[in-house]
This record gives sequence, structure tokens and C-alpha cells, in this order.
Amino acid sequence: MAVAACCLLALAGCASLPDAAREMEMPHAQAVEFDNARGPVSASKSAAILEELKSKSGDIDILQKHLALEQEINADSPLVLGNKLVLLQDGPATYRAMFAAIRQAKDHISLETYIFEDDDIGRQFADLLLERQAAGVQVNLIYDSVGCLHTPKEFFERLSTAGIQVLEYNPINPLAGKKKEWLLNNRDHRKLLVVDGRIAFIGGINISESYSSGPSAKSAKKKGVSTVGWRDTHLQIEGPVVAEFQKLFMDTWTEQKGRPLARKIYFPKLSKQGDEIVRAIGSASADPHSLIYLTLLSAIAHAEQRVYLTNAYFVPDPQFLKSLIDAARRGAVST
Repeated sequence: MAVAACCLLALAGCASLPDAAREMEMPHAQAVEFDNARGPVSASKSAAILEELKSKSGDIDILQKHLALEQEINADSPLVLGNKLVLLQDGPATYRAMFAAIRQAKDHISLETYIFEDDDIGRQFADLLLERQAAGVQVNLIYDSVGCLHTPKEFFERLSTAGIQVLEYNPINPLAGKKKEWLLNNRDHRKLLVVDGRIAFIGGINISESYSSGPSAKSAKKKGVSTVGWRDTHLQIEGPVVAEFQKLFMDTWTEQKGRPLARKIYFPKLSKQGDEIVRAIGSASADPHSLIYLTLLSAIAHAEQRVYLTNAYFVPDPQFLKSLIDAARRGAVST
């Protein structure tokens, strides 16, 4: 499939799993639509894009069914044309790219992370954010209370004192939260960085020294214990879809009742940067169903040739296992 679906694995919590088979059997009559830097494209242009994808992916009916299902379950997140994607493998490459983008920030930085450790990597991030804040760039930070359980409060107080707007996601102390309903399992596993509303980073890499070297690097000694860097993946994104990732950050900030953000140009005019088609999908524990889960099952169910799956945690339920087995039986090899 020539469609790059950027799935934002975020806010893992108590969302229930939908009946995927029933969802996929339901008719989805709405025509597949695309957006570009100027907004929704015409029906004729959308049809032409689908025909072009057909030449690259095979059965247009299968592709159209998958895209139509995605469009219905992710109604607020359009398929956006004109994006550039760069795959970043492991922590070192990701940190280099993120540091470079942060250093070039002119207006604002939106950072949302599950883990932000007070270690060498964490302090490098903190120092760079403080430097940009001092230069007039507004930095907004969301960190998860459980993910940063071992990070001293003084670490974040230093950032806040310097003018960085810091928001703790669902504090583990229920009395410190601002919401009536408090659930310990309501966590923010999102790792998202948006710089100037023009470049976004998303994936599985936290801010921690655990990611400071890739697994292929020589093992290092830390406190007498041999350690190997963690294997994970991130994605650098430029183009019109960056606005959708900024919206996800803003939605979390509002949902967690953060203080009003400083007035900045959070949604600048964006132009085409590449040829990739991207849909930003954000899941939240408050969702009635897991949008990510249903999207993945639909993609596997409609796969024609192959399925590549990489995941840090693989605990498939019966529906997911059946989808993979069915794909293998019809010749779409699963790896």
C-alpha cells in the first residue's frame, strides 16, 4: 500500500476492544476523501489518487474498503497528502534529529513524553529546552506521572521556574489531579515532539539513557552491569499532517486542564514537503474502542501480499491472532 499510516500509539488505558469482524462487515458507503495543504481535495481528485494507488497496490476495492473503514472510525483525522517521512532507527539517530530541530526552533516547542529521566540524555534535553526558552521560544511539556515516577520533582521545577509550561499527566496522587474521575491506569504513553508547528517526531523512543545507544552497539558497563541499548523506532514528519499532531498535543493539554498556553503560532501555514499520504491516529483511554487496534486489524485483513509487524509488546488476543493466521493462509506472509 502506498499509504503511510502514522499510528500514534498513545494514552494506553482501559479502552475496550471492538468486534473487528462486525465492524469490517458493515457497509461504509462514504467515499474516501483526502486533504492537502489547502484543505479537502475534490471528489474527482480523490478518485484519481485512488486510481494511482491502485497501480501500485493491486485490488482497488480492497484498498478502498480499508481506507473507508479507517475514515469512518477516525472521522476527525483526515488522510493528508504532501508529506515527507524520515524513518529514525534507535535512540542515537532519533536524538540527533530531535536536537537539531529543537536548536532551530523559532516560535514554540510542544513535547509530550511518557518517560523523561534525570540522566545524561534527560539533562541534555532539559538544557536545550531551557536554552530555547531563554531565547524566546515557548516550550510546553507534558510528562506522565507514572512514567516519570523516579524523576525528581526538582527536575521539572527547574524547567517550570524558567518559564517552560509543564503539565503532569494524571498525577498518581488523586488529590493533585484536576479531574473528577481518577484512574491509576489512565496513562500517557505518547512520545510526541512538534517544533514550530512544522516538524513532528513520533514513535516509541522515550527520553532516557536506555535509548542512548542502539542494540548493535557494543555493550556498556553501568554500575558493574553489562547493558545493551534498546531497539526502537521513531519517525520524523514534515508537511501538512503536522497540524494533526499538534491538535493531538493540544487536545491532551486541554483534557488534562493545563493552564492556558502562551499565544504562539501553533498552526502556521503548511506547504507540501513530499509525496507521502499520512493519517495521524490518536488513541485515548477514554475512547469507547481502541482506534489503533481496529485500524491495525483492518490493515492486516485487507493485506494482499505481506504483513510486517514490529512491536515492543506482543500479547495478541484471539481476534488479532485469527487476522494474522487468515492473512498467512491467503498468501500474505506475516513477519
